[in-house]
Amino acid sequence: MIRRILYIALFALYVTARLLYAQPALVKPRVMDDTQAYLRISNQLLLDAKFWGDSRPLVFPLLLKIAGQDFSTAAALQLGFSILAWTLLGLSVAASLRTRGLAPFAFGLIFALSLVRHLAGWDFTMLTEALSVSWFVLFLAAGLWLLRGWRVERVLALIVVGLFLAFTRDTNAYLLLMLAGLLVLAVILRWAEPRTLILSAAFVSIFLLNNANADLGGRWVFPFLNVMGRRILPNPQSVDFFESNCDLVVTPGLMALEGEFANGQSRAFYNDPDLADFRSWVYPHGKSCYMRWLASNPMNSGAEAFEQFGPLVAFPDVDNYFTRLYKPVLPAFVERVLYPDRFILWIFVAVTVAALIAILFRAWRGNPLWAAFILLVLPIFPHLFITWHGDAMAPARHALSVGLELYLSAWLLLLLCVDQIALRVVEQDKK
Repeated sequence: MIRRILYIALFALYVTARLLYAQPALVKPRVMDDTQAYLRISNQLLLDAKFWGDSRPLVFPLLLKIAGQDFSTAAALQLGFSILAWTLLGLSVAASLRTRGLAPFAFGLIFALSLVRHLAGWDFTMLTEALSVSWFVLFLAAGLWLLRGWRVERVLALIVVGLFLAFTRDTNAYLLLMLAGLLVLAVILRWAEPRTLILSAAFVSIFLLNNANADLGGRWVFPFLNVMGRRILPNPQSVDFFESNCDLVVTPGLMALEGEFANGQSRAFYNDPDLADFRSWVYPHGKSCYMRWLASNPMNSGAEAFEQFGPLVAFPDVDNYFTRLYKPVLPAFVERVLYPDRFILWIFVAVTVAALIAILFRAWRGNPLWAAFILLVLPIFPHLFITWHGDAMAPARHALSVGLELYLSAWLLLLLCVDQIALRVVEQDKK
């Protein structure tokens, strides 16, 4: 009874804090250049095929349509959804711990993490970050729910949430593909029951559907042109690879765009008549050639992403994306504890080593929460790799989910270790 009252009190305090601090920002959410593309899609008819396969993923335009294209309403919906998702995750984590006295602390800790401005400030920005964070948090909560007992409705819930997660941000679909591969490996090694393959098949299907949808809307073209201008054209070896292996005809007009983004020089990549042959090459060959280029020197491409790990996760310029009316709930020194901007690589190494040790000792047999921790940690670097090499524009913003994965896994590790120690103390006392 006392624990239930504590849960209610923590929830009431959390909701009150978020609503009070949100009021100024809700008046005037931050509208970015990309917002106009989402707004355009949201104005299309729901039954129009273009709504379901356009230049941006469909979940945020769907939210804008529900909000009647009113940004304040959309921000309020994002805030409400965020509160729901983090509450369900807090309850799921608390219910997964075996030490009952630790559960309220875990519930409050998850709430505290959600208040860090790196995660909470996006609710008032008209981009996909807020929904991507919330769907990821809800996906993890649904996964923990399933780990506590295999039920059809829990499987369906996880799959449906995964579908929305993938169609909020395309890189999330790759995360599902990675999870599918890990689950298949777990079944092969007999760490998981064969029915787990149902989830693998569903995640692969979602990935393929998302990839086909992205091709239909040409969503990969703009990020690819960003990479072409900023990373490939400035590198003579890369240009030579594309010429020699992919039949790219490199012209002076194309080289004039060295260092430019896709929309640079009045959108020359798209509009310059002298680049018509290049545009004809991009659509059938660009994506596949770029993947071959990354695979041609995996050590170099991996090292390049690894060098960016700390700066991308720290995201020092995050405030530039928020409305000036947004005020963080937590003091800066508390945020630095919950979401550190230093020692990031050491934290990554620590959680990775812990995940490998947990695999070695099959820790999930004692508590299924260890399985969630492992599945959260192992895709961190591959996710960062895809994010960094997926687009040269605003990579820190695109890597937001990587930071979320890192710090969620770090705090889960702390909770699991304290839970394990507390249980051993109780066992020793009984003896």
